[in-house]
Amino acid sequence: MSHRKEEGISRKLVSKVISMAIKPESIGENPLTEDEMLALFRAHDAVWLHDGDSEKPHAELTSGKCSNGYFNCSKILCFPSFAEILAWHLVYKLREQGIKPGTIDWVIGSPYAAITLSYKVAELLGAVHGFPEKDSTVVPTDPKGKRMLWKRWQIPKGARVLQVEELVTTSGTFKAVRRSIEEGNPEPVEFLPIIGALVHRPPKLPADYGDLKVSALIERKVWAVDPSECPLCEAGSRRVKPKTHWTELTG
Repeated sequence: MSHRKEEGISRKLVSKVISMAIKPESIGENPLTEDEMLALFRAHDAVWLHDGDSEKPHAELTSGKCSNGYFNCSKILCFPSFAEILAWHLVYKLREQGIKPGTIDWVIGSPYAAITLSYKVAELLGAVHGFPEKDSTVVPTDPKGKRMLWKRWQIPKGARVLQVEELVTTSGTFKAVRRSIEEGNPEPVEFLPIIGALVHRPPKLPADYGDLKVSALIERKVWAVDPSECPLCEAGSRRVKPKTHWTELTG
């Protein structure tokens, strides 16, 4: 980690992360708090969250909508040590739901950002890992390109399957993952009603996914609305494009 990035987090936190990278099995004794995880994201330009101050700008998305936050998990998970540390944290959190090594047969992640995290979680739970693939064909009924195909593996009948995602915004992606596996697997699939996630950032909290529950390490309300409905615009905050004004957004 560079000196510039270390300036974004305390010396104590840097030392804590280094010790976890050396001995990840000790994470359960003194885990990172949610604020410490956010500090890691900030240190790697992987998160921006508006604090409500109308003097500060907010994001103008490519869709033209306004947003009060942004997460880029790939900037964290590209570091193998961070991916392992966060996977350990997620496994400890999932224990609260009764999910322990030996109780899960398969762990599934969505393509492609969730693959490294779901793989590490599978390893720690002693499970088989797999993922669907994005459909490379143009599907008129799928304008957002979320259609996926399950064709590399076969999950045996009776296997218990845990889904792990790096980021959950709405139910669209994780339901597309499940649908692809249910359609492509020759045997019925027994998904757990719990989805493990690094970041859960729905437009409102608590989020309602019916019988499904998201268990995440970081949870924040992040919305995207038309400018006419944006409370930050109404308060006088300027709209800026994140790609060209990232430093201004993050301060």
